[in-house]
Amino acid sequence: MTNSAAVSVRGELIARARPRGWTVAWTTSGEGWVAAAVAGELGDRTPFEARRALASVLRLWLAAHPHGHHPDGSLCPLTHCAVVRGMGSRETAKAAAQAVALRISPEFAFFTGSKGGQPLSPMEVWGNGPLEPGTSETVPGDRWANWTRHLSAAQVRNLKESVAPGVKSGQKGMMLGISGPFAVESLRLAAGRAFGWTVWPSNACTAETLKDGALELSGHGWGHNVGLDLSEATWRASRGEQAEAILHAAFGDWPDPAVPD
Repeated sequence: MTNSAAVSVRGELIARARPRGWTVAWTTSGEGWVAAAVAGELGDRTPFEARRALASVLRLWLAAHPHGHHPDGSLCPLTHCAVVRGMGSRETAKAAAQAVALRISPEFAFFTGSKGGQPLSPMEVWGNGPLEPGTSETVPGDRWANWTRHLSAAQVRNLKESVAPGVKSGQKGMMLGISGPFAVESLRLAAGRAFGWTVWPSNACTAETLKDGALELSGHGWGHNVGLDLSEATWRASRGEQAEAILHAAFGDWPDPAVPD
């Protein structure tokens, strides 16, 4: 076998041959998955409190998906669920065990790569959920703090054909010339699937349609810009902030009616 890397896992591991390759299913405890996902998303060398903050979000997100995030009841090891490359270190497992009990609705326990100092709320991105975006600071040296992109007229036509116009109340929308408005989140996902995930990096953006139908984008961040900012969490933790303060900055006072006082 070539281009392989050894990973360490604990639990049941089943490999099945398929017509086009192999599938591997790993069964572990919820806490084991949280620790592995923290290691996959942040690595084992980031500040402990950043890992504890992410573990808090992942634990709550897992509670909102007791039957998995895919039709077969599974969680994939990709960004659709959370990146998993194997078990985390003992210290990362400790961070998972010390996760904070977040007082927000589990369905809105989100994290993103970087907000670039421009946080968005679930309402702005998906048209439902909390209205408040929380707070965010621009991380020094963050490569995603500011970005610009150019989409050709052909790419814009592709997006118009693949994304239905229309936005929900409170949802962030965008016009493509005289067409739209389109939900920015839908445009970003469609652009990522069609052209690559760096073509339209985040939802915190503005656009200018050029005379030839091309699009000039300017924006901040990497991802949907909602919830815990991993870049900012790492930076805050490196300055000595605890997970509780990091999470409060990310989520503010989002309510969770399922948690009694």
